[in-house]
Amino acid sequence: MHQKQLLPMVRAEVERNLNGYVSAEALLNGIDEYIVSPGLGDNAGLCGSLALGLAALERAR
Repeated sequence: MHQKQLLPMVRAEVERNLNGYVSAEALLNGIDEYIVSPGLGDNAGLCGSLALGLAALERAR
């Protein structure tokens, strides 16, 4: 996600959509550490799809 300015808007929208229904500490007091940019950067999607594929392959054996 190269649009860092979107993170505050995403966090605000998540809080608005949850509307107090979820009382998890991570969301109530730590949403800035809960919703973050992907740790793998541009490779996050590729690595995630490979991990899912490998898990499916293991289950099929």
